[in-house]
Amino acid sequence: MMHFSNGDKCWNGPDRSLKVRLRCGLSNELNGVDEPSRCEYVAVLSTPAMCVEEKLKELQQKLDAASSDLSGHDEL
Repeated sequence: MMHFSNGDKCWNGPDRSLKVRLRCGLSNELNGVDEPSRCEYVAVLSTPAMCVEEKLKELQQKLDAASSDLSGHDEL
């Protein structure tokens, strides 16, 4: 997790802060942002930097399998 603090002052509130939760993923991708308390944000970021090599291979295989399942699908 990364924590950023002492951001801009919120009107009538605390300084802005952000916690970034990192998780394993095939690419650098922002998965979501929430504001659990006023001016305090939490983001989830997927990145290959958080993966062990075996987990990356597993994710790639799942992605390839899902892609091949869709290749025979025709849209109307």
